[in-house]
Amino acid sequence: MLKEMNLKVSEELSVNVLPNSDFEFLMTSKEVAHGYGVTDYNIRQHKLQHSDEFIEGKHYVIAVSITNGKSKIPHNAVLWTKRGIVRLGFFIKSERAKLFRDWAEDVIINVLENGDNFLQPVPVLPAPKKRNHNRLTQERMIGILADVAKIEDSALRLSLISKLGL
Repeated sequence: MLKEMNLKVSEELSVNVLPNSDFEFLMTSKEVAHGYGVTDYNIRQHKLQHSDEFIEGKHYVIAVSITNGKSKIPHNAVLWTKRGIVRLGFFIKSERAKLFRDWAEDVIINVLENGDNFLQPVPVLPAPKKRNHNRLTQERMIGILADVAKIEDSALRLSLISKLGL
């Protein structure tokens, strides 16, 4: 039976890996998506859209080929190898993806340097910076209020202003 192990990526992020004698470790699409900060649908789409880049048995395996029916993992689940995790990182662009790629790179280097003992401590990465490009700045608020003032329906105007928290 596959036994999951929890690894810390950063202070706020940890992922589950499945130790495997053939690939050192495997990760479910859900865990890879969690690491990269995307949905597992996004991971499946990348696998489909870049099918010429992903090779079964090298970048991923299907769970039935390794679990022998003794696992909670569905038999048709895609399990990503370390090579597949890195290859996925070429296509996923986000701040968290950058952190996860750094972590994956460190894990792979540890595997290469330490052999079977890939669970050596990896330096903890800093938490991703909060995005603030969608924040409601004073300038944006003034612009919105100027547009709201142009609305002739007073009930709608008051409703919008109350939703802005004013």
